[in-house]
Amino acid sequence: MTDDVKPLEPGIHRTMLLVSMLFVAVMAAMDLTIVSVALPYMAGDLSATPDEITWVVTLFTIGQALVIGIVGHLSRLLGRKRLAIIAVVGFVLSSAACGLSQNLDMIVMFRFIQGLFSGPLIPISQSVLVDAYPTEQRTRVLAMWAMGVTAGPAIGPALGGIITQALDWRWTFWVNFPVGAIALLLVLTFMRQTKPQNVKTDWVGLGLLSIFLICLQVGLDQGDRLDWFSSREIVFLLIAAFTAFIAFTARGVLMGEHNIINLRLLGDTNFAACSLLMGLTGVSFLAFLVLAPAMYVDQFGWEIVTAGYTVGISAAAFMLASLIANPYMTLVGRRAAVITGCILTASGWYFFSRINLNASPEEVIVPGALICAGIMFTFPVIAAQAFSAIAPPLRNDAAGLFNLVKTIGFSFGATFVTLLVYRGTQENWSRLVGFLDPTRPGYSFYLQETGLDDSSAETGAFFVQLIQAQSSLLTYTHVMEVMAVIALSGIPLTYFMRTRARRPATAVGRSAKTAGAAAS
Repeated sequence: MTDDVKPLEPGIHRTMLLVSMLFVAVMAAMDLTIVSVALPYMAGDLSATPDEITWVVTLFTIGQALVIGIVGHLSRLLGRKRLAIIAVVGFVLSSAACGLSQNLDMIVMFRFIQGLFSGPLIPISQSVLVDAYPTEQRTRVLAMWAMGVTAGPAIGPALGGIITQALDWRWTFWVNFPVGAIALLLVLTFMRQTKPQNVKTDWVGLGLLSIFLICLQVGLDQGDRLDWFSSREIVFLLIAAFTAFIAFTARGVLMGEHNIINLRLLGDTNFAACSLLMGLTGVSFLAFLVLAPAMYVDQFGWEIVTAGYTVGISAAAFMLASLIANPYMTLVGRRAAVITGCILTASGWYFFSRINLNASPEEVIVPGALICAGIMFTFPVIAAQAFSAIAPPLRNDAAGLFNLVKTIGFSFGATFVTLLVYRGTQENWSRLVGFLDPTRPGYSFYLQETGLDDSSAETGAFFVQLIQAQSSLLTYTHVMEVMAVIALSGIPLTYFMRTRARRPATAVGRSAKTAGAAAS
């Protein structure tokens, strides 16, 4: 094992390296959502429609996903520390350019560039911490890392709202300048260098990966606006994404470590299972961030501040769970800890689905806290477990692939929930309207009890509002029940988690030897 991947001795340097990587990870994760509440202000200032301004989010996500998967290749090509420095500097400069944008085209272009530079930061921070700490301490350290990665998107909208109201939407980008300067100083001071290697870039694989991710992300983000399969554009994008995925996967399996992403890492069933678990965890996490605020504001009629505080209090369970996840895992084992996390998440979604329109903030805090606690029980354990049989030279590749699956899970989570809410509300509306039949005895009885006049316009408006509220609530209930099932579906995957130390799988072992030889 080379010096740059040996675990560090306990001391100030290792502690500050942990602080540095947490700072970098939170900075990159928060920018995914910090601009979301500022989009209406951007649209007005840049003369963009609500549909057009969503490309600010879409292009950032595409840029980030493109680079996350190839972090292993870029780390070998440039060296891990140099890549981190380039990423931080590029992220800060592109953030400044976003804030200076004068029209939609400018901000969309710079936002894409910002996504490209933010892509390496989270995988690099994970692989650096995996290398710096011995196996028995990784879950505890990655619990703190996971708290930063999940807390960043959770607090991003609230922070973005405060900055936008107090200053201007441009400051949601310019705030990255001082934050990025601190991150750069920390990286320069405490991060260890790895030697660049003489590697060839797989341009064909990169092209197929780009087609897959771009078509998939655009299709998912714009599908709801264009009515999904009723749109030729969406059908074309999804077919192109599927075709590119099949070609990329087949080619990657044959090429192994020579592919732009080493897909043979998935030959390790432990790593594959943990990556899929991470994807499912990402679905639950983004679903909570999408569903909870929308339900609090649109259905319960709460003020935005009240909704934000309620989500924030529930999200505080991230911190509490991160403190007890490692001791609990030590007590019951990694598989049992992940199963506990899945059950907690599913329980939170189930209790959430029992909420009615008269719920108070106190009633929804506990279900939300259960979801957040379950995610935090699962996240750091599988983040550490995934690397248990990955050789040190392949950890950058593994971190990139692991986080790519997480990012795709995030995208599917947001899109899946939005689609279910959109379709479900329409179906429930059509079903409930059918019950408004004047010949039904219950109809006349309800009018008498409420004192409504069947011939007045106010009665019609009242029923429209009532049916809209009830159909939306039924939809949210159904979606939450589906999310509970998705959370429980992760339990069978724990069977493939390797709970005892074992040598890497053959394909992974061969790749490790190749990478090790190149490094020496």
